[in-house]
Amino acid sequence: MRNRIFLVVLLCILQVALRAESYPEVIFDNSLVKGSYARSKVNYTGHSWVENVQGNLLVSDSLFFTPGNALSLKYQSADQGDWDVLIRYSRQKFHYRVNHDDVLNLKLFIATPLTDIQDLPSISIQQGKSQSVSVPLAEYVEDFNHSTWVNVKIPLRVFAGLDVDRIISGIRFRQLISSSKLHHLYLDQIEFLPARYSEAPLTSSAVLQEATGHGHHVELKWQVPLTPSIRYVKVYRSQDNKEFKAVAIRPTYMLSGLDRVPALDKKYYYKIAWVDYNYRESPFSEVIEVEASSYTEEKLLDLVQSASINHFVENYDVNSGMYMPFRMKDKAPVSVQETGGALLSLLIGVEKGNISRPLFLNRTQRVVDFLENAQNNDGFFPAFFDGRKGLPLYLDDQPKYDVVATSSLIESLLIIRQYLSEDTEQENQLRAKITLLWDRLNWRNLTLEKDSLLIRGTIDMVDEVFSDEPLVGLNAGLSAYMLAVASPSSGIPPEAFRHAIEFRLPEKAAVVEIDEEEVSEESKANASDSTFTSSDFDASSVWTRDEIPGITDSLTLDSARLDTIMYGIQLPFGPPNTSLLDMFSPFRTISPENAVIGDLDLQDVLLKYTQVVKRRDNEIGVGTTHSDIWGFYQRKDSVGSYRINPAISIASAFLDEQQAYRSLNTLYEEFGEGLFSEYGFRSWLDLRTDDVADEYLGVNQSSIAILLENARNGLIWNLYQAIPEIRSARDRIFKPRDK
Repeated sequence: MRNRIFLVVLLCILQVALRAESYPEVIFDNSLVKGSYARSKVNYTGHSWVENVQGNLLVSDSLFFTPGNALSLKYQSADQGDWDVLIRYSRQKFHYRVNHDDVLNLKLFIATPLTDIQDLPSISIQQGKSQSVSVPLAEYVEDFNHSTWVNVKIPLRVFAGLDVDRIISGIRFRQLISSSKLHHLYLDQIEFLPARYSEAPLTSSAVLQEATGHGHHVELKWQVPLTPSIRYVKVYRSQDNKEFKAVAIRPTYMLSGLDRVPALDKKYYYKIAWVDYNYRESPFSEVIEVEASSYTEEKLLDLVQSASINHFVENYDVNSGMYMPFRMKDKAPVSVQETGGALLSLLIGVEKGNISRPLFLNRTQRVVDFLENAQNNDGFFPAFFDGRKGLPLYLDDQPKYDVVATSSLIESLLIIRQYLSEDTEQENQLRAKITLLWDRLNWRNLTLEKDSLLIRGTIDMVDEVFSDEPLVGLNAGLSAYMLAVASPSSGIPPEAFRHAIEFRLPEKAAVVEIDEEEVSEESKANASDSTFTSSDFDASSVWTRDEIPGITDSLTLDSARLDTIMYGIQLPFGPPNTSLLDMFSPFRTISPENAVIGDLDLQDVLLKYTQVVKRRDNEIGVGTTHSDIWGFYQRKDSVGSYRINPAISIASAFLDEQQAYRSLNTLYEEFGEGLFSEYGFRSWLDLRTDDVADEYLGVNQSSIAILLENARNGLIWNLYQAIPEIRSARDRIFKPRDK
């Protein structure tokens, strides 16, 4: 048995569904990056003015109420002018709704001594394009004073026009009284709280259990009792065991966290305190000493994998056991497709010693029991369910059964069936139930009437008819073809796998990026991050294509073949016009080694597209001089947004280990302070603004965990190929590689 390297990550016994570092009722607690706050929007006219960087408020790293920063609001309210500042909710919290008896709370620091209370702005609550009336901050400031943090508490009932049935999109500050003076405020901990909460005093000392160094990060584990007045865990760090600095706060649902230290090969000292709703602290815990030492490549890989796996340990619906990509107040949305990646990530966690086998079995049992009775058509499921009610969710307003989503989950369950080898009642039962889910899939009923080698991607849920759009191309749909060929009850010919690669759908209109503020908040709330994970938006390319008539019932397909030279590399299917993660998707389970079909060596094809994307992104190179930073997933025009998805380059390790590891190391070293956390790499990094996402995507975290593990030891590939039905299908689909 190989040595367990170093990280037994984050809550082997924790059974709570999570999403982010802060509670959903918190509008602002900390900016993830220094400089300016990208989720703010500054407007001013006339002689008025608000200090900003590229339209965003500045961030204060030296003065804050809760560590480690606050917002700086410096403004001039002229008689002939106006200004306003919107502080938005992050995307992951667009679902949040308030209650009538809630109170809007914030902490305010008046830095300019000549600022009187009447000089303070007004405040309103934004809901999409609508907003409540503005109310003066001055009327709700407690104990107005300068150069100290003061409380502002505003009952929501005073915000006329507020609709509690609609979700909150932000808070807007607005010029109120004109003045010739320049005013400077600091804002922190903007949040909605209930009118009444527990105020039981925190008399017991906090408990810090463990501190372990992992390169630039120290992992802290603590205990939190079931005391209703505890709201946060506050982390303190010292370099001399005398002067301690507050470096982080964490919600009580997190029983551990990562702290990035300023230097390696040094000793650090940690202690924690519990914090109540009024931000009063408990007595400190005992101090723990830890040394942050240099790390090896293997240790960094373990850290990244383990943190990615932890995203799934903590983020699931307790009723169904399935992955919850985001949270809503009245529903528990779960993703069928991403649950497949979540389960494989958890399996890897068991093998690496990060999570316990009983936890893994329990989660899988819940998923299988849920699916056994879930609504389906010929064994195929919709893309999303409400895990709480067991009913389908139509996040795109199109009630359909999703073949790719179902395939992702079923192939993962088959791998788990292969992995579970113990002769116990629970494992025997799980294997039997997975086989029943596998056998009831009717693949032949998905084939097109005019081309029995192609299968459709969806089944209409309402009219019980099939869509005309088939699964074609080198993308996630190939996983469905592998299962369809392997099916013991309704298999299709092995030629279908190659046949699907040879076609592509007619090119659709380019995706247009629009301002968040222009999108209805209800649409944002209903849109899972997972629905956008194929958005490796490349520059639009125009392809010359010959139509192939009569291939489908009502849809004409284009030939996928378009020999093209780009950046010195010959590509068989023209310029890349989809996400590399989508191209990688079927090869999370299907080993590309010996994946030769006709004249196509799929491993070589994937490597070529990966090289082209890297060369393209390096040439554009906006915002970085590092050739190891690549993987654009969103690109606008020459002055627009350039966002890197870290998962793209890291997941390519199964094709080029050294290139991927160099990228991982550079991302961690150069941007890890904001980009990497307890849940792995965040979903994007904006190279122009040095901004990072505050959300995580299930497809990113699972791609990193799975493809890194495959690159290191082939775990998931080996398990999948060992499944008898899959082994038979592979032998019939692929030909031996020429020696």
